[in-house]
Amino acid sequence: MLERTLRKDAQERRQIILEKAAQLFAQYGVENVSMRHIAREAGVGQGTLYRSYTNKGELCWDLIGESCIQNKNKMERYLLERSSSSLKERLETVLAYHLESLETHSPLLAAMQTNNNSEEERSASFYNEHYESIHSLIVRLLEEYKESNDTSKMDPVFRADAIMSTMAPEMYLFLKEQRHYTSDEIRDKLFSTYVEPLFL
Repeated sequence: MLERTLRKDAQERRQIILEKAAQLFAQYGVENVSMRHIAREAGVGQGTLYRSYTNKGELCWDLIGESCIQNKNKMERYLLERSSSSLKERLETVLAYHLESLETHSPLLAAMQTNNNSEEERSASFYNEHYESIHSLIVRLLEEYKESNDTSKMDPVFRADAIMSTMAPEMYLFLKEQRHYTSDEIRDKLFSTYVEPLFL
């Protein structure tokens, strides 16, 4: 019983830390918020915070991970509730949800591009897992398309990989920061490149 109570307290403390960190990052920018500031706002000691996260990069990845899990659940709930919607609408909505998630995370990702190797390995491992979960949803929709279009030579797995590569975090940042596309422009170009040709 005591162990369960301690686990619950730790989980509640983690949620408070993540919520306060997200609020501070949104208000001041990731680079302008210190671990001390996060600890103070979350009402925990710095030692407690550092036992959970050895640096701000780890906290950022945990924050992104929580959001990505929620986003995937949102996609699956949408697909379940809107199974009668057109395939084009469902495919575009799933991609839009993923792009919204990238837009939300872009300040965190941009601030973390200079991470050390251990954080890079952690981010790679996390995004591999997240990649597969979103990829599988897109493949499922593309397979539905192929089943209803017997003459199509489209490979659902390859096309899903092509779509996901365009929406990779580093590519998304490149398109925004180097090519100067807005998030709406990226979405529209993604749809016109990968979705609209299927429904001509």
